[in-house]
Amino acid sequence: MDLFKNYSLFYKGVLFALFLLFLFIPSVDYADYNNSTITSKTIFFLYALIITLGFCMLQMISDNSKLLVFKVSRLDVLLTLLLIFVSVNRYFFQPNYGFSIRYIELLGLSVLYVILRRLYFNSFVWLLLAITLSGIIQAGYGSLQLLDFYRSNHNGFKITGSFFNPGPYAGFLAAVWSIALGTYLFKEFILKQTLLLENKSSPFGKTGIRYVLEYVPLIGIVSIALVLPATQSRASWLAVLISSAILLEFRYRVLKNILNKTTVLKKRLLIAILFIILGLGLFGIYHIKKGSSDGRLFIWKITTKMIKDHPFFGVGFDRFKAHYMNYQAHYFAENGDTPEVLVADGVYYAFNAFIQFVSENGLIGLGLLVIVLYSLYRTVTTKKNKNLLIVVKTSLLTVSVFGLFSYPMTILPIKIILVCLVAMAANLDSKKITLLKQTKTNFELSPIKYLVIIIIGLSIVKATDLVIKLHAGFKVWDYAIRSYDYRDYESAINGFKEVYPLFKNDGDFLMDYGKALSYYGQDLEAVSIVQRAKTHININGLEITLGDSYKNLKQYKKAEQAYRHAANMIPARFYPLYLLIKLYEESGQNKKALATAKAILNKDIKIPSTAVNQIRLNTKTIIDKIQLNENTKKSPLGLKI
Repeated sequence: MDLFKNYSLFYKGVLFALFLLFLFIPSVDYADYNNSTITSKTIFFLYALIITLGFCMLQMISDNSKLLVFKVSRLDVLLTLLLIFVSVNRYFFQPNYGFSIRYIELLGLSVLYVILRRLYFNSFVWLLLAITLSGIIQAGYGSLQLLDFYRSNHNGFKITGSFFNPGPYAGFLAAVWSIALGTYLFKEFILKQTLLLENKSSPFGKTGIRYVLEYVPLIGIVSIALVLPATQSRASWLAVLISSAILLEFRYRVLKNILNKTTVLKKRLLIAILFIILGLGLFGIYHIKKGSSDGRLFIWKITTKMIKDHPFFGVGFDRFKAHYMNYQAHYFAENGDTPEVLVADGVYYAFNAFIQFVSENGLIGLGLLVIVLYSLYRTVTTKKNKNLLIVVKTSLLTVSVFGLFSYPMTILPIKIILVCLVAMAANLDSKKITLLKQTKTNFELSPIKYLVIIIIGLSIVKATDLVIKLHAGFKVWDYAIRSYDYRDYESAINGFKEVYPLFKNDGDFLMDYGKALSYYGQDLEAVSIVQRAKTHININGLEITLGDSYKNLKQYKKAEQAYRHAANMIPARFYPLYLLIKLYEESGQNKKALATAKAILNKDIKIPSTAVNQIRLNTKTIIDKIQLNENTKKSPLGLKI
């Protein structure tokens, strides 16, 4: 298409690689990786980024432009400062940092941002279309799951798309929705200002691009609207409603025209009515799944205690899961059987991106983030591009609203969309500062050019080595998990040992490894591995594994502490208490066994199940057994022998 006739071959390679990345990254799910819905997206992203970097290096080597200009926006500077703080805080201010897929993604996303900042302005339109197409693919996939043509990735939900549950799937669709709706509503402005159709393309090219820019977003809007309600994600619904209202208002100015024609009193009354409607809507959303809402409120309550204990630097990037469950256990150990017991569960995320960010990066990190967000809000552009900036800002707001009640910062496809939008905002900024300006001749001889090329080359080599190791490591990890599931513990342990050097600081890996060792009877090794795992993650199941190994080693006091800690983490669970009864029975602590058994029998059931019924039945059997043994130990005179 003649729209790209002035682009170099390698620039076209960069744009094509990015288009494929944005199009396919949400759909990647390579089943041979452990936790495939997450890890396979990361591996695909890194491979695509390496290829894109290769094209960038070749483009720089062959650059024949007459003038090279480096312009920097405030966003560029502020985002760099934020990245530096997060990295320094993670590696120097925290006692432990561990292996983190999220941090690897953060570095990759930072590189992606730099690449996007060097794109020509009209190239972003094609990336927005790629995002919209990816949303259409995911909406179609979700529809087929609802119709039972494809299975869900979660046993508890019928629709997940290529994600691990409906939450992130709905968040991704919501992010795509605002882009699709904004592109559709402002298509004429985008066609005119970013594609320059009036004098840059042939009549055939104009017509083709016009149809693409009109019908692809429209198909995206319709397909997402049909699927999103089935996800039952209230956060995504709220995000979509707010973004839709804002985009429609900016496009048609209905509310503004009404307010301009009414008196001050009527304006205040109308605004009050709108706030009442919003309040009633939030109240209704809260009560749709009240238990889930109360659970989130409880998580935020506990997380504030983490923030209070680590106010300035937090607990470190991606370290929320290493601390939260200990705080929850401590809360219930202090407060006992509160009504919150019924809404507490195992938690990996804070279900609020901003609260989790503060808990991990402290008030200093929050200050930097607020400055970044304020700078985004204050970004201005030329009059001809203001409509596109509205779409960008509203789409960012969509993800932010979703992030108030979920965890979009752990979902790579959503983060990629965010990076694209922020890079667009920086490109649109009309107040950029020219950092470096060189002519062709000077630039060809400049050491800066060669330094940048060397840095890119070394980055490609280092990244390729890492990705190859991760690719092999996740496959072996998955093999070990499958062996464990088939009770081939020896093969599982051998697999874990093979990739231990790579994942020795990954809490989830160490937890899986520790379980295999415990089940295989290698309890000393299991205790060592599980104790190491607790440095990076601590959940109910990890404490149970630790308790099992201590019990097998006859270290009953330590086993009791582990089981008790597991019980305090999620007090509604029956299994840790049942294990305590078995421990007391084995160690001859009959009084404690009977007291714990009575606690189980008097315990409220959160979710009725066959497992709970079996535990209660077994508990009654244990009580009868203990009481029978006690009676047989008594003499005919009633004296204990």
